[in-house]
Amino acid sequence: MLDQYFTEPSQKILEFRNTVETSTIGRNIKIFGIDNFEINKDYSVAIFSLNGDQESEKFRELFYSFSYSSWKIKIIDFGILKSGYSETDTNFAIEQIIDRLSSFGILVICVGGNSALTNTVSDALKDNFDYLNIVSVDKLIGINDHKNSIDNNNYLSHLITNDNSKLNFFCNIGYLRHLNQIEKIDLVKKINFDLFSLGDLRSNFDEVEPILRDANILNFSLESLQSNIINFKLTSPNGLSAHEACKLSRYAGLSSSMKVVMFGNVKSTLECNYILSEIVWYTIEGYNNRHMDDFSKDHDFNYYNIEVDGHNLRFYQNKISNRWWVEYVDKLMVSYKKDIIPCSKNDYKLAQSSIISDRIIKRLKNRII
Repeated sequence: MLDQYFTEPSQKILEFRNTVETSTIGRNIKIFGIDNFEINKDYSVAIFSLNGDQESEKFRELFYSFSYSSWKIKIIDFGILKSGYSETDTNFAIEQIIDRLSSFGILVICVGGNSALTNTVSDALKDNFDYLNIVSVDKLIGINDHKNSIDNNNYLSHLITNDNSKLNFFCNIGYLRHLNQIEKIDLVKKINFDLFSLGDLRSNFDEVEPILRDANILNFSLESLQSNIINFKLTSPNGLSAHEACKLSRYAGLSSSMKVVMFGNVKSTLECNYILSEIVWYTIEGYNNRHMDDFSKDHDFNYYNIEVDGHNLRFYQNKISNRWWVEYVDKLMVSYKKDIIPCSKNDYKLAQSSIISDRIIKRLKNRII
C-alpha cells in the first residue's frame, strides 16, 4: 500500500550496505526496495526522508554504519519519499504514510522538510486523537502572519488559529531570546503554552523530560544546534550542543506518547548529516528503553498526597523508571480529558513547600473541558 510513495534505494546504498559489519544498523533493519517485509505490529520504528538522493545517501551511509547495539526492536527504512506534482500531493502522501504506520503503533521518524511539516503531521494524526501535544526544538518561535501560506516562520500561528488542529499543548525548547520578539513570547505564554529558552534549558535540562514524555509530535530543527556543529554559517553560533541534541532525542524516544519525530532544516554538509545520524540513533535508543507506566499496578509506584491551598494533588513516583506523575484528585471542581500528567521531582518538592508549579497550573488549565 505504501510502496507507491517511495523510490527504490540507489546502487550506491545497495553496495554500501554490503560493506558494513553484521552488527551495524545497515545489516539489521529492513530496507524498502531491498528486503521483503510486511508492515505489521512487529515493527517499532519506521524512517523515511523528504530530501534528495545526495543528502539522503550521506545520512544513510553514516547511520547504517552505526552499531545496532542491543536493540530488541524491528526497524524499517522506507528511503526517500517521491515528490508529488504539487505540495498538496506531497502532503497527502505524508498524511497517508503516517496514518498507516501509526495505526500499527509504529514510531515514525521523518528526515527533511521544515517546521511547516508539523501541520501536515498534525492533520495525519488528529482523527485518531482527542487532542495533540506538540513540542518544537527550534531557535525561532513559529508565530507570524498566518494569512500567508504555512512556512517555517508561521506554522504555530496556523496551528493555533486552526479550529480543527486539536492542539492541546505546545512547547518550544531552545529558542534564542535575541531572535524572537517579546510580543511572540508573551503571546505563547498568554495561551498557557510553554517556552524554554536555551538558557532555561541549560539551567534545568531535566525539566523538559516530562514535556517530551507527554508529547505526540516532535519537530526538531537542525538549525537549533550551534552553527559550527552543522557547519552552516547562516544560523546563530549559539544553540544546542551535540550532547544536548542527543539527550533531547533520547527523551523523545523514551516517550510512549510520541508518534512522530521530525528532523527538519537538514543541511547538505557532512557535519550536519553526522549529527543527524547520531540524534536519530539516540531517538531509537530511547525507544528501545521505553517503560510503560501502568497505573493499575500499585506496587510499581510510591504515592504522595499533598494539599496546597485546598487543592489535592497526588504524586506518583515510578519505582523502576524513577519518573514522576501528578494527579489532581478534587473531582468536584474540574473535569479532565486525562487525569494523570507527567511532572518532575522538582514539582513534587515545590508542592511540599505549598507551591503549585507553573507546569502543573498550565497543564491543569489545558485539561479543563
